[in-house]
Amino acid sequence: MICRFLILFPLVFCFQRSMAQQADTLSLTLPQAEQQLLQKNIPLLAQRYSLDSAQATIVTARLWDNPTLYLENVLYNQNNSRVLDFSSEGERAAQLSQVFKIAGQRNRAVKVAQSGSRMTEYQFYDLLRTLRFTLRDDFYRLYFAEQSINLYGEQIISLQKILHAFEDQLKQGNVSLKDVLRIRSLLYDLQSDEAQAHQDLQSTLSDLQQLLRIPATTPVKPVLPDGALQPPAVTVFSYPQLLDSARANRYDLKMAQENVNYNDLNLRLQRSLAIPDVAVGLTYDRQGNFRPNYNGLSLSIPVPAWNRNQGNIKMAHASLESSKLQLQGTQDQLEHDVMDSYQQALRTQQMLQQVDPAFASDYNHLLGEVQKNFQAHNLNLLEFIDLYDSYRETVLKLNNLRYNELQALENVNYSTGSSIFQL
Repeated sequence: MICRFLILFPLVFCFQRSMAQQADTLSLTLPQAEQQLLQKNIPLLAQRYSLDSAQATIVTARLWDNPTLYLENVLYNQNNSRVLDFSSEGERAAQLSQVFKIAGQRNRAVKVAQSGSRMTEYQFYDLLRTLRFTLRDDFYRLYFAEQSINLYGEQIISLQKILHAFEDQLKQGNVSLKDVLRIRSLLYDLQSDEAQAHQDLQSTLSDLQQLLRIPATTPVKPVLPDGALQPPAVTVFSYPQLLDSARANRYDLKMAQENVNYNDLNLRLQRSLAIPDVAVGLTYDRQGNFRPNYNGLSLSIPVPAWNRNQGNIKMAHASLESSKLQLQGTQDQLEHDVMDSYQQALRTQQMLQQVDPAFASDYNHLLGEVQKNFQAHNLNLLEFIDLYDSYRETVLKLNNLRYNELQALENVNYSTGSSIFQL
């Protein structure tokens, strides 16, 4: 099994290296990634067409009903035995009518369409908020995954050198086979962990590439500015401040509020539709009335004896009450989202504050000394392996903690619907 692993492992990394050489690596900053998101993301582009469609409903609501033109001519004139008699003796009639909506139905329909258009616009910005959060999270995750893989690479190279030195010493009989096997086992563990890290990185990279529509063959290298790893403190803001920002900027809340307004306008529209429309018409009749060339004015209105739009009014009222409850639920959820993200950010930054800023560099120096002392036989193998594993786990946890801090701050931005923390 170990032999098979040793044969396949170099092949896997040779394949990955050859794939990477097929396309130049794309170095991408966060502002560049966000700009590309706006220009290329398919769900976002599709939602923009929904905005155009919603605007079109307003145009439709503003239009007047088309007039109706009615024409009639005699089919067979019994007086002169003519078919379709178009002469002066033939009978023909014409009517032109126009329906007029009363009780403000047209204006109310326009307001309902405008409210629906605003909700579509809020959906677009809420989708943008979600996609931007996903993008930034993938960006940070990819950055720290690369840092961890670099760590594995450095340790593997260092351990390979030590392994080669010990194998030479084994041939000379200066070290035991047991020591060489332990170093080799540690190397296999590192290579296996590195392979898993590459899989995780590829999954994140694929998500990022799909968000930005980057070809799958193009590797992406996220570039963070110097100040990104020293983000601002969460404590400069209080929970009430963040909550006020969320209430002012969360588009899902605005959408829930507009939904109440939409249903209220729709209820008013349905009530106005209970009042029937009035149709006014002009009539001309050549021979079929009490005198030739008759001209008349017509007025028609349906009698609301049975259908007074009761069903639609009841449905609109139920929708209004439901939207009010949904709004309350959205407000409650918003408060919890802000509190959860705020507490998470506070805890993460408190943990990082307990870490000595010079810890990583000191640990790097210590590891170098450990390798020198081990090669000089001042440390035994168990001590060396313990310190080596401890170093790797510590650096990985620091990377994960720094990622968690950036993610926590992005959660605050996401829950408040604004870029409070510019990273």
